[in-house]
Amino acid sequence: MSAPANIKDRHLLCWREAFMAKLCDSGKPYGKAELDKLLQRYDAITDAPCVNFSDELLAAYPNAKVILSKRDPERWLESIQRSYHAVIESRVFRIAAAIDPALTLLDEVFRLVLIDWTGGDWRNRQKLLKAYHRHNEHIRQVVPKGRLLEWEPRDGWQPLCEFLGKDVPDEPFPYANKGDDVAKGVIKAARYRIVRWVLGKMVVPGLGVVVAVGGWIVYRRIWS
Repeated sequence: MSAPANIKDRHLLCWREAFMAKLCDSGKPYGKAELDKLLQRYDAITDAPCVNFSDELLAAYPNAKVILSKRDPERWLESIQRSYHAVIESRVFRIAAAIDPALTLLDEVFRLVLIDWTGGDWRNRQKLLKAYHRHNEHIRQVVPKGRLLEWEPRDGWQPLCEFLGKDVPDEPFPYANKGDDVAKGVIKAARYRIVRWVLGKMVVPGLGVVVAVGGWIVYRRIWS
């Protein structure tokens, strides 16, 4: 597969490379030098695939503060199924990934996240739940208490700001990424990629109206 040209996709290329070294013993495992190159513009990271490399990150940045975000396990599992699984198993996304290398790469990384958690059986609910509990216990064991905050969204700003040494914002705590927000965003982008690809194949000088109508027909057939 050819590498995506878009610079935004380079992070996905790096994460895939890190997963291949970790899971398949293919290439050099990611250490501080590799993580520095990947994360040089960032002061904080969150979510997968970062959490899949918790040990590597802790070794590379031993003075970093760690926030262990806790949730009801069943609700976390539902969120995974409405985001990662919903994208991977979406017909629209599969069509778009077949024509766009960037989405093929995203599909690979999504699958590698789940494969890492479950040992390969990424649809298995019980293995995903075990991975959730295993990760939380592991973080509690390896992060010194002075650098670890266990936090839930309902705790709000106060404990976060105290832990990070920041002032409490004078605004309500935000509530975003509501379960299927990620999947909706990715699938919306996939739809756009398909329509753009179809229109690109249909461009004929002097037939702009026909092209536009043809693209709408294709759009309707895929999503109606």
